Amino acid sequence: MIFDLAELGTQGRALSCDVLVIGGGTAGLIVATRLAKAGKNVVVLESGGPQESAATEELNEVVHSGMTYPGAAAGRVRCLGGTSTKWGGAMLPFEAADLAIPQELGWDAQWPISLRSLTKFQDDVESLFNLPRSSYAGPDFSGGREGVPDFVTKLAKWPPFKMRNVATLLRAQVDAANGPAIWLNATVTRFTLGDDKRLRNVVACGPGGAELTVSAPEIVLAAGALESTRLLLLLDRQHDGRLFGADDVLGRYFSDHLALYFAEIRPRDLQAFNRIVGFGFEDGGMRNLRFEASPAARRRHRLPGAYAQITFDTQAPSGFDALKSIYRSLQRRRRPALADLASLGLNAPWFSRAAWWRFVEKRVLFPPDPVFRAQLVFEQEPLPAHRITLSATRRDRFGLPLAELHWSVSRRDIDNAQALADLFGDYWRTSRASELGDIRPFSPETIRASTMDAEAFYHPGGSARLGSSAAKGVVDPQFRVYRAPNLSLVSTAAFPSGGSANPTMMLMMAGLSVAERLAAA
Repeated sequence: MIFDLAELGTQGRALSCDVLVIGGGTAGLIVATRLAKAGKNVVVLESGGPQESAATEELNEVVHSGMTYPGAAAGRVRCLGGTSTKWGGAMLPFEAADLAIPQELGWDAQWPISLRSLTKFQDDVESLFNLPRSSYAGPDFSGGREGVPDFVTKLAKWPPFKMRNVATLLRAQVDAANGPAIWLNATVTRFTLGDDKRLRNVVACGPGGAELTVSAPEIVLAAGALESTRLLLLLDRQHDGRLFGADDVLGRYFSDHLALYFAEIRPRDLQAFNRIVGFGFEDGGMRNLRFEASPAARRRHRLPGAYAQITFDTQAPSGFDALKSIYRSLQRRRRPALADLASLGLNAPWFSRAAWWRFVEKRVLFPPDPVFRAQLVFEQEPLPAHRITLSATRRDRFGLPLAELHWSVSRRDIDNAQALADLFGDYWRTSRASELGDIRPFSPETIRASTMDAEAFYHPGGSARLGSSAAKGVVDPQFRVYRAPNLSLVSTAAFPSGGSANPTMMLMMAGLSVAERLAAA
């Protein structure tokens, strides 16, 4: 059932439950509904309302002490469903190398868990989103050459737009008689800690001043990487630094995937190119091609996890753009814009061809006159100086300090971008990928400038990392916070490194692992 703290005005209220989940987004709703289904009495506190709004998004404001981190604003959403309301949808599991190689590179990033401890929930995630059950392996472009190629092809799995918003996907479970009690417009502001360092209760404040106090023996923090880290810092400050101060790990090692364009691709045959590179439809879901740097190449060249994908730009607004905008509106549970509906009519010839491609070729048709570019996405090295702290000068409307980000692109990031771009260029030219088209790399000067201005890919992590001890990490291998044993963290903030794939699927698996543990308690 869904409640709204804004409707209580200034009245206070107290609740108790078996498990409190802070955050009603991608991870929080999956954990909450799974626990409710297991018979637990669950309460969810969500800072936003039923949909994204300016009134709650202002709470995402941060202070930038280094380079501006664009993901702090554009990569976060406060509302029921969280970032899944505009999430692209790509899902791929990590490889074992993603957990092992960072430490081999000399990075201060150790995963104290096995990949299997998470991927044992892969079938659950695929079933939840009704993903195709075929392999993630892509077409073989090696051309029979001996040895391990520098890049391996993968086919990411994408749920249809209507299933990407977890608030829509899980609505029946939320509305069920035994579903979680979800409180909207409930921003967590205070924590009460017992002498045994277990959290006793959490206080959330509504826009009208009403306070909701929730007591629970188990608490799950799933408020996104930045906000979860900020709340842990607030918890520590409200208790005189007694939890995390001595370890000095919380907030450090903040990192993201960096993304930049590094080459133009000129297809030899646009239709043949569309059949390989274009999004494909499979069993109700979608697939798209990407090229992951192979573990062998990463070890040989001492490179981070990375993948390349072929993207396109349109020369002018087209029916493709209108169709995508309509689907995005449906994902956010909003009515499509009239201008987009009108554009479909104006682009009827393209739309007719797109329908043929959809049902005959089972592919998304490229828009007219596309320009294709190769995009590189790679993990930053997590550095202790890249961190989240609490601002000494700026506060939110509840009087709490804003998060302050000390983040930048390093020299090693720039070198890694160029090395990966060069490696992919060589791979493309010497493999069967060259049959698809010519690759025209950008200059080193352009790649350097693009890396310095790289688009953070909204995959933040590291700032409340897993560790083998409290001195090395904030959470233990079961995602319990070392210094607050009844508090679990379900966030990419716990991931010590970014991996070579989008982290969302791994986050969901981490959430299911926590739900399994708490359901058995």
